Amino acid sequence: MPLTTDEAVSSPCGSTPEEPLLEVRGICKRYGPVVALDGVHAAFPRGEVHAILGENGAGKTTLMRILAGEETADGGQIYLDGQPVHFRSPYSARRHGISMVHQHFALADSLTVAENLALTLAEPREWRLRRRALAERAQYWAKVVGLEVPPLASPVGDLSVGARQRLEILKALVRGPRVLILDEPTAVLTPQETEQLFALVRRLRSQERTILFISHKLAEVRDLADRVTVLRQGRVVAQARAPFGNMQTLVEAMVGEPQMEWARPPAQIGQERLSLDRVCTDADPFGTPLRSVSLSVRAGEIFGIAGVDGNGQRELFEVLAGMRPLKSGSLRIHGTTVAARDPKDLLDAGVGLVPPDRRREGLVSEMSVVENLLLHRRTLARFTRRYAILDWLAARRYAQRLVEEYSIRVPDLESEAATLSGGNQQRLILARELAARPQILVAAYPTRGLDFAATQFVYRTLAASAAAGTAVVLISTDLEEILALSDRVAVLYRGKLSKSLAPPIDPVRLGALMAGLEADSAR
Repeated sequence: MPLTTDEAVSSPCGSTPEEPLLEVRGICKRYGPVVALDGVHAAFPRGEVHAILGENGAGKTTLMRILAGEETADGGQIYLDGQPVHFRSPYSARRHGISMVHQHFALADSLTVAENLALTLAEPREWRLRRRALAERAQYWAKVVGLEVPPLASPVGDLSVGARQRLEILKALVRGPRVLILDEPTAVLTPQETEQLFALVRRLRSQERTILFISHKLAEVRDLADRVTVLRQGRVVAQARAPFGNMQTLVEAMVGEPQMEWARPPAQIGQERLSLDRVCTDADPFGTPLRSVSLSVRAGEIFGIAGVDGNGQRELFEVLAGMRPLKSGSLRIHGTTVAARDPKDLLDAGVGLVPPDRRREGLVSEMSVVENLLLHRRTLARFTRRYAILDWLAARRYAQRLVEEYSIRVPDLESEAATLSGGNQQRLILARELAARPQILVAAYPTRGLDFAATQFVYRTLAASAAAGTAVVLISTDLEEILALSDRVAVLYRGKLSKSLAPPIDPVRLGALMAGLEADSAR
């Protein structure tokens, strides 16, 4: 693999033989004391898929947001077709032919699908929404892209994560960009949708468009990318061109030291901690109701729930979190039926929660690190004195211990949670939930959008929690994750849960269950 190291890429990328469509020279960005980008040079030729790799917090998304006009660099210059350009807004970048698909959706949840599309399609002085023309244009592009579009009248806040991702992709493509930026685009897509997206990317490449592609799935990078740039701590440390050969070399460039794949030790299974018996929920306008779901999870066990997003995963998480009432059936913890009319009923019963969307549901972004670490009923009770007065000195000592124990990289405890990278946000959530010593941990999509090192950390943390006797429910669309962690696996399809499967599990059969090709009664 032709890999150049940090020493070799310390000079501008003007030596690239191809005339670049897009180029950055000396890009710098700082957020207070944190240096996000430190003199980044990179060139992106026409007609190539260029993968951007790096750990969470390496500066990948910051660089892409600068290219998309969503952030302003503190220094350096962007060149398009060899000419210097300045993007003062996303609209300005789109006019120059640059569109971005966000990992964390840039959607207005209170608006409909049609209204969100209008925000992209409408011109600045266009004040009337032409719904029929918009619907025709959206359906045309959906057919071209090969992705299913949610009903245009659907409120975006009611859509599944996968449906929102598809809408983001459609928004980016409707203007026919010359440069398309994809930030973890396949995190919640089905395998079929991923293949459709990759086929579209290859068509765009053949049309001399440039695709910038952020992904932590190295198999995708190997299969799709023509070139790779690796960022670490805000600097370009390595570059490579296809074929990439041994991907371990890229992993080591990302993290700065050799990394070993993690393997879970054998589990010690105990008594039943959690069970659902024929649970049904009411149908939402845009959701998938649960239909007679039964499961049992024991102490020390990781019970994996696989499935394509939108088949009832959110509804199941909300039932286990006490956020969604049961239409029928029962939920038992330690053999005792729990009414679960409110999240506090489950928290008080010993349930810990890692929600599917860490930014919207796992954290209060505007609150500090220490405040977010205290956002648990049992934790607050530990540090609250008479008259509801919080012992801040003891609370800060507690927060500092968790920051060190879980290796959460923060400038200080007063930093807002919104300023942390995705990996550090997930570490914060895990630290808060596990420090409360749950008997049951429900983790939904726990490694979505995380880099190799952060993913391995989450794996080790979940396995350690199970080894300590916690019953873990793992909800994920990532088959590799499910198979690596789970003691038993069941598939959720259209609100019904399959029989549980024990290792060794045939991935082909698992995929058939996820696609609804194999009938399997719930158990």
